[in-house]
Amino acid sequence: MIRTQLEVTNPKGIHARPSALIVQATKTFRSRILFECRGETVDATDIMEVLSLGAACGDVLGITIDGPDEQDALTRLQDIFALNFNDE
Repeated sequence: MIRTQLEVTNPKGIHARPSALIVQATKTFRSRILFECRGETVDATDIMEVLSLGAACGDVLGITIDGPDEQDALTRLQDIFALNFNDE
């Protein structure tokens, strides 16, 4: 199990397009991937749950990944967050 944090640096936060990108990526892994923000925990493979976080720029998401490809999943999420969800 991997537990880490990623900061939302996109000025628009995690809105519909970034949520879709995240969900598209997380669904390719067998590991269970959870996001936590302000006390709410959601399944990162469910677009409605990711959107429900309302994560804004500067928010820090807790990330929990558990499964056989957890390191690959973490690397992919780190890349997505580092590129500001390709939303510039």
